[in-house]
Amino acid sequence: MEFSGSPAKYRRFAIISSITLNGYLYAGLAALQYWANGSTWLFGWKPVLVTVVFTALFAYLSYRWMMRLDARYGTGRGWTLESRRLKLPERALRR
Repeated sequence: MEFSGSPAKYRRFAIISSITLNGYLYAGLAALQYWANGSTWLFGWKPVLVTVVFTALFAYLSYRWMMRLDARYGTGRGWTLESRRLKLPERALRR
């Protein structure tokens, strides 16, 4: 699987996808709670703050995951090293 790009591209993708996903889920939950139960507690500042903090954490973790997947950052545990034999030239003795 080819997954190459620049760190700026990955950061932008992580931030945009995190905002989109968490915004969609928060808006859907708030709309369901409001129309089904008439609850307005999800429109307060605490649930919005928790959503913003989780969005930032999710963006950070997804960026780290993408960088590790691209092998520019991380431990490299998923890599395998293929062995190759290479014959080097022998050193000549000087007299």
